[in-house]
Amino acid sequence: MTRRLALLIATYEYQDDGLRALAAPAHDAEALAAVLRDPAIAGFEVTTLINEPHYRVGEAIGDLYRDRRRDDLTLLYFTGHGLKDDDGRLYLATTNTRRGSLLFTSLPAEQIDQAMSASMSRQKVLILDCCYSGAFPAGRAATKADTDVHTLERFQGRGRTVLTASDATQYSFEGDQPYGTAAQSVFTRHLVTGLRDGSADLDGDGDITLDELYSYVHDRVVDEMPQQRPKKQDNVEGRIIIARNINWTLPAHLHHALASPIATDRLGALDGLAHLHRVGNTHVRRRALAEIRQLVDDDSRTVSAAAAARLQTLLPPAAPEPRPSPAPAPPAPRASSPAQPTRPTRPPELIDPAPRQPGRTRTPGPSAPGPRSRADTRPASAPMPPAPPTAGAGTSRDDSWGTWRRIATWLLRFVAAGLCAGLVSAVIHTGDGFPPWLFFITVAILVTTLLVERRRRRDN
Repeated sequence: MTRRLALLIATYEYQDDGLRALAAPAHDAEALAAVLRDPAIAGFEVTTLINEPHYRVGEAIGDLYRDRRRDDLTLLYFTGHGLKDDDGRLYLATTNTRRGSLLFTSLPAEQIDQAMSASMSRQKVLILDCCYSGAFPAGRAATKADTDVHTLERFQGRGRTVLTASDATQYSFEGDQPYGTAAQSVFTRHLVTGLRDGSADLDGDGDITLDELYSYVHDRVVDEMPQQRPKKQDNVEGRIIIARNINWTLPAHLHHALASPIATDRLGALDGLAHLHRVGNTHVRRRALAEIRQLVDDDSRTVSAAAAARLQTLLPPAAPEPRPSPAPAPPAPRASSPAQPTRPTRPPELIDPAPRQPGRTRTPGPSAPGPRSRADTRPASAPMPPAPPTAGAGTSRDDSWGTWRRIATWLLRFVAAGLCAGLVSAVIHTGDGFPPWLFFITVAILVTTLLVERRRRRDN
């Protein structure tokens, strides 16, 4: 979730006697905090530090930029003294700052720049309402006589917008006393005014961007104090909306055109209303649509027709109403089979005495009624399943093999009978006895004949 965080730092009381020339009112930071905290205007989470030492301020700046997301908007505001040392380095003074020890008692601009660079936020706003001066007395010669502070150059970086009230040393020191007068904080005063009453909304779209806020403050500061020139530097993608214009009203020229009795004036107001709808925020677009709807009911047919046509171009196209889906057709009635009763045990008088022959299918006749089989309940259009093969039935190859086996069996029987007859004849008519080899052959043939005959009977 996008967050909007602001840290406001104001220092106007200093332990160093030479830093008491700041004439900015103490309530500037509180006034700005009230505007930024207002949820109707800016809706920031605001933290305010007033007259705190440098280590407290540095810790708060580190917390502001730590663990930020890319879409978070961070705003750092500082009002107080800005000090430029002999080498041109910039420091922001806190309540414990000593000019002789800036490195350890103030906030170096380099540290703030590093904290901003480490932040993941792509919208970082830095507002410096400082009056700058040289850090050392005038009696000590400075190596650089440049009166510009070059604040913008010290805070360059992507995703940053820097606004500064001035960029020049406005007073110096003579001994321990300031020479000259520090500028009053007119910058913050106009900053608060532009946000609070919405006058910084220069284009009238209901939003106040940083560009608009800077232009508004710059013009009023220069008009009031010509010697003070605010500066701006940005390197961001798109625009940063800093606040909303809670006092937005319809521009005067559109208000007069809509109230005019002349139809051409009311007709000309349509272009202005369409422009507001295109560039304005949610409140502005809602008001523009309401005015166009009123013109739809205008007495002039020309104005009414033009307003209706313009309204159609501004409103999003209406989503087509979902067409009711046709009711599903009732399913075709299926031939439901009656519940299958439990098959009772057949009485002995209904048992067919004729044995079932292999390869044939019994067809019950009218004289032997019995319970209907499952196949009888199928509709006439359903194909009958093929009858299971009966015992002994096979392919043509099986039939050929059975035929050859029967022939071989009869041949073995014939040979066995012939051998037996020859054996008996040899024993009767021959006194030499029976040859052993013939005996073994006869026994082998007889055993083979018996095995083949047993296998054939088992298969049948």
